[in-house]
Amino acid sequence: DMANLLAWICVVATAALCAAVPTVELHNAAAPGQTMPVFGIGTGGYGNASGYGGEHWNDTIAEAAVSKYLSAGGRRIDTSLQYYTQTGCGNAWTQSGIPRSEIFITTKCDSPAYGMVPGGYNETVASVKLSLQQLQTTYLDLVLIHWPGTPTPPASPPPCWSAPNNWTLCRSETWRALEDIYRSGIARAIGVSNYEINHLQEIIDMGSLLPAVNQFEYHPYWHTDDLVAFLKEHSIVPNSYAPLGTPDHMAFFPDEMPVLLPNHPVVKSIATRAGCTPTQVLQRWAIGNGFVVNPRSESLEHMIQNLDTFECTLTASEIQSLFHIDNPPVHVCGDPHLIP
Repeated sequence: DMANLLAWICVVATAALCAAVPTVELHNAAAPGQTMPVFGIGTGGYGNASGYGGEHWNDTIAEAAVSKYLSAGGRRIDTSLQYYTQTGCGNAWTQSGIPRSEIFITTKCDSPAYGMVPGGYNETVASVKLSLQQLQTTYLDLVLIHWPGTPTPPASPPPCWSAPNNWTLCRSETWRALEDIYRSGIARAIGVSNYEINHLQEIIDMGSLLPAVNQFEYHPYWHTDDLVAFLKEHSIVPNSYAPLGTPDHMAFFPDEMPVLLPNHPVVKSIATRAGCTPTQVLQRWAIGNGFVVNPRSESLEHMIQNLDTFECTLTASEIQSLFHIDNPPVHVCGDPHLIP
């Protein structure tokens, strides 16, 4: 069947693919010469176990998906403590037979006690220690702060938080912990996620190491061009999550996203002209704008297409048409602009 044929093609092609995994160089808080594969696999699902809200991911699903992804030539895994997929990711890479040095693992220092927020110094150290155990590795290629805080006061905030909703101390303490973890060699690079310009400016004002990466939502329905320009100015690599607009999740919210991004007529017409899939068009657009991407997929066929995205070429006018797509701005995750 098709899956077996694809798997066979993968085995034959893996050596060639691996040699050609495109990478970008990291700067700022990154080990000298540290590179990051342009393509990765996301492992955080939006759905619950009954299937509502999109794909449901857990350790079992992540292990199977990451195993396929590595067999297809993929070399970057994007996970997080509170995706509850790290043990599966760890099982997949250790059983793959691929040397750890050839695999790039990103995680986020979610607070074991307080969630996907900056929990302060000790919480961050505990988080990274737990991630190392679950991922079965002695070092991490990249550790990110997941969110700069919450838009409204949390029910049970970490001790570094203060009323009315001040996350500044939490962010600075968490970043100091990551700096120490980076200097110790446990993390080859450190960065942030869902940070806007004001959050990044805090790090600059601390006189600290700057993040190597900022991972945030980015697609034609939601692109913060001022942030992208700021990152370029400071040599911070932008990393797009939800590059396809998470169609599996947004299908449950037609009021918010009546036309799923891969189904948009502009995306489909470009795909027809370019001879590639709508999902390849969307990723190629992000990569062309300087991003690395990590779409989530359980399908080997889709993984192979994703890794082959560079074969899809867009014209300058097509790139511009995706910037000016006829759709009100709509985002899948929370808006980081609302986090003080």
